[in-house]
Amino acid sequence: MISFTLSCTSDKIWNYTELIKYLVLNQQKEIRLRLEPEAICLYNLGLYDILDCFEFKNVEILTQNPIESHNKYKIIKKNSFNWFEQIPVIDPNLHTWNKNKIFYCLFGRPTASRLGICAHLYKNYKNKSHLHFSASLTDDELVQIELDKLLLYDITGIESAGILIKQLPLLLSNTELYTKFNGYNFNDPLTQFYKDIFIDILAESHVAGTTFYPTEKTARPIWLKKPFIIFASKNYLDYLHQMGFRTFADFWPEHYDGYEERERYTMILQLIDFLAKKTNEELEQMYLDMQYTLDHNYNLLRTQSYNRDIKLIN
Repeated sequence: MISFTLSCTSDKIWNYTELIKYLVLNQQKEIRLRLEPEAICLYNLGLYDILDCFEFKNVEILTQNPIESHNKYKIIKKNSFNWFEQIPVIDPNLHTWNKNKIFYCLFGRPTASRLGICAHLYKNYKNKSHLHFSASLTDDELVQIELDKLLLYDITGIESAGILIKQLPLLLSNTELYTKFNGYNFNDPLTQFYKDIFIDILAESHVAGTTFYPTEKTARPIWLKKPFIIFASKNYLDYLHQMGFRTFADFWPEHYDGYEERERYTMILQLIDFLAKKTNEELEQMYLDMQYTLDHNYNLLRTQSYNRDIKLIN
């Protein structure tokens, strides 16, 4: 059986022509498809509609999305928690907040949510934030800038995003250690900035459709005992709850988690504004009150005792 790897984003197959050639040449045969990246929602991608136009003896699809399913095609689920299984050595001195900053954004690929969130912070709360955005303005990076999606999220944010794009890359350290191939390296100087910040604002790799794939982006603030706001797929926080992790609804609204991309994006910007208006004294008390949650999440990762049996939320 000759496998084919789909190169895709949440709603676009980049090697579409090659995929169609592969499907045409393998009619009435057994085929196997792999995903790059790992856990794209295949309904949102439109893959099943394409496959339905052909006839195969058998179709296997390898994914790391634990909630992917289909009644016709065979879904083979690989390890969805490989990023959570990597256990770093963390300096306990990093488990503090010196009140120098409030927010931290550590971004790479220039997706719509990352551009919009970082641009909002850059425009409104630059001196309250550490912003590291390693996307550059090379041709390969420019083609990935999701301005079209950002227009759908918030047309008023395009001007701020344009200003931010001209500043890229925004670097707090060099990019040699932190790459898409090895994830986050806790020896990177970027780790030291966690002492300065209160909240890590994340934009996960998979943000559309029915999927759940926690990466090192989510694991990082847990290891460093910092609260987080996550732009990810719908119900992402609820799936973390299924794993046994606690989030921060006792301290700020988390209903953004139950909405699709545009509404989720708007609610997260409103949440950033809400938190930015808090005094340092209010935030410090909040930080002290959430230590039980931060310790709980850290210990769940350290002992690898989280639940791996994830059930689809309808």
